[in-house]
Amino acid sequence: MKTMVERQSIIHMYRVCGYSKRRISRELHVSRHTVDNILSKYESAIRTDNPEEALSDLLTIQPRYDSSRRRPRRLTQEIKDKIGFCLKKNAVKIATGLRKQRMLKKD
Repeated sequence: MKTMVERQSIIHMYRVCGYSKRRISRELHVSRHTVDNILSKYESAIRTDNPEEALSDLLTIQPRYDSSRRRPRRLTQEIKDKIGFCLKKNAVKIATGLRKQRMLKKD
C-alpha cells in the first residue's frame, strides 16, 4: 500500500499532467498494476454520491497488511551459528575500540 503523498502524486500525474499509467509507473518506480489499482479506486470514489468524503477517505486511509497467512519462522541451528558469529565479531570490535563499526539491532 502506498502512502498518502504517493497516491496523491499518482492521481495528480494522471489527471493534471495527463501522463499514461505506464509513464507514471516508470517515473515513480512502482508497478503498473499498483498505479492502475490506485486510479481505479480513485475513479470509483468520484462516482459515489458524496465524492468529497470518498476522496478524503481514499487519500487518508492507513495502509493495512495482511499477515494472517504468514508462517512463524523457525530458529534453526544455522541461524543460531550466524547470530553467534555476529555477536563475537561485535565483541571483538568493541574490545579493539571500534565501537562505531559494530552491528546494531537494525543491521
